[in-house]
Amino acid sequence: MTKTKQLDDHFAKWRQQTRIARDKFHADGIVDEAAYAKAKVKLCFLMKEPNNDGAGFDFRTWWSTEIKHQFTRRLSEWAAGVQNGFPPYDTIHKSPFERYRHPALRASALVNVKKSGGGGASEYHSFMHALGATEKQQDVVAELVREELRIIDPQVVVMGLSWQGLRQRLFPDVTWKPSGYDVEIGQWEGRILIDFYHPSARTAPAAAYCLLEKVMGSVDL
Repeated sequence: MTKTKQLDDHFAKWRQQTRIARDKFHADGIVDEAAYAKAKVKLCFLMKEPNNDGAGFDFRTWWSTEIKHQFTRRLSEWAAGVQNGFPPYDTIHKSPFERYRHPALRASALVNVKKSGGGGASEYHSFMHALGATEKQQDVVAELVREELRIIDPQVVVMGLSWQGLRQRLFPDVTWKPSGYDVEIGQWEGRILIDFYHPSARTAPAAAYCLLEKVMGSVDL
């Protein structure tokens, strides 16, 4: 069974367990399974939620055809850096997106913790309550996230979760260590976790790119 089919089955289970309506559910996962299989680094981005409070859609379909909005542009730059040995930022940024950014994005995966849309400026407690009214319900979502990551099976997970409380809910047994660049890293089931900035953070794009290069250089793949 392909990973895409496994993910589709997992999302059906997710909708059932969390009662998210099908028309509000934002599917994600591996954008292009063939490209992901050939990627130099199996890379996954773990984010909070889609910045879209309207109808649900499938990120895999969207990202297979275009790069649009700051969130996607930043992730495509980071993916291009990881897959191409981090050439100078201007090489990535000023080249046609078909040369570096789009192939790298297609070879990546995305996991949103919350599959229904949000407004892009969530507050921690309201976000956690949206995951589940009780800690037990929140733990159900956390396990669904972990199961999705196991299906995707990345080598590196770059996280933009914003809150340590959410990080702890998802990975309660991980020991976090400094990378040397004010970014913490951990290991979970043999995978490297990088607790990085959210791609929509007000950080200079070139600075975030160069920081990720330094952090990636501090881990052993």
